[in-house]
Amino acid sequence: MAALGEEGRDVAEREAAAYGLDLDTVLAVASPQRAVAVIAGLIGPTVSFGPVPAGPHDMATASANGAVGRLTAWRDGLTRVVVCVPVELDVTVEVGSRRIPAEVDLVVRVGLAGRAAAGAVEIDVDPVQPGDIDADVRTRGVGGVFLRRLGDLDAEIRHHVGVYVSTVLATPEAVAECRIAVA
Repeated sequence: MAALGEEGRDVAEREAAAYGLDLDTVLAVASPQRAVAVIAGLIGPTVSFGPVPAGPHDMATASANGAVGRLTAWRDGLTRVVVCVPVELDVTVEVGSRRIPAEVDLVVRVGLAGRAAAGAVEIDVDPVQPGDIDADVRTRGVGGVFLRRLGDLDAEIRHHVGVYVSTVLATPEAVAECRIAVA
């Protein structure tokens, strides 16, 4: 296992050197701390989306508002960083004239990998998949139970949160943050 790690480091060092950089520069620029700062700045302290179509055959609409918690990050391998974004959401689902509230605690994991490029370090952002999102969904009453089971509320929330995060990470501001010039 150690040999594989050393081989991976050798490859990353050669790739960095091909652009006139050393691997330590790439790792310093693409640090967990920087990833947290950039993603926190892009997402902001609050999130909201909706109304969006939801449920089977889009028979409902959903809206959400929430607060972003303290982001954390760590290295996952040599050049990859994982940022965890905790969010507390208040979700309202409307089915016909009925409004069903839900409280949702989320943790969204965003994977990033730094690599050397001409005059810069570029950050590749992994697409956010439903499996990257942990959701604790709480509803009340018969309508809430019905919505969770038949409407697959948990999957709907993961889908819409994934779309929201992916949209934020694809903005021109986010793309610009993914290229960090180095001297």
